[in-house]
Amino acid sequence: MRAQVMYEGAAVGTVEWTETPYGAEIVLDCAIPCEPLPLLRCYARTAGAPLLVGLPEPSGGRLVLKRRLSRETLKAAGCAAQPPASFFLSENGQEQQTTPPALAQAAPPSTGDALLDSLLGQQGVRWTAAEDTVELRCAFAPDKPFPLAPAFVLCTVQQGEAVLCWTKKDAAGRAASP
Repeated sequence: MRAQVMYEGAAVGTVEWTETPYGAEIVLDCAIPCEPLPLLRCYARTAGAPLLVGLPEPSGGRLVLKRRLSRETLKAAGCAAQPPASFFLSENGQEQQTTPPALAQAAPPSTGDALLDSLLGQQGVRWTAAEDTVELRCAFAPDKPFPLAPAFVLCTVQQGEAVLCWTKKDAAGRAASP
C-alpha cells in the first residue's frame, strides 16, 4: 500500500507499507519540509494514539526511513487487520493542522449522487473538485477492504490507490457544463 505523508497539512512524500509474514515493512521518502530541519518523526494515524513508525534521516536532500514493525507492535496499535490509511511527520506526535489556505478543503462538494456524496465524508477518502468533476481517492490493496468499495465498479486502480472520477450531471442527466 502507498500513502501520502503530511507535514503541517501539506503532502511532503510517500510511505510504502508492505505486509510481511512477521508484520510490516515501511519505506518512507519525503522532501525536507522546512529549514532548519527539526527532529521529525513519522507517525501513522490509528484509531487510538498515533503509532510511532520511526525517525527518518536526511539523505541526499530528502528524509528517508526503512523500518520493520512486528505483528505484536501492529496488534497493540490496532492496525494488525488493516494498515493505517495516513501518515504524518511531527516533533511530538501531535499532528499540526495548519493547512495552507490553498490546500484546505472545507466541506465536500455535492456530486448529485447520494451514494458518492456519502463516500466523500468517509475516513481515508480524499477528493478534489473542479467545476463539473469530482475525483475521489483512497488507498487500495486487492485483499483489503477500502472506503470506495460501494462504488468499486466506477473505480480504477492507480499506484496503490482506488480512483473514482465523476462528472456532475444536471437534472436531465447531461454533464453540468458543456
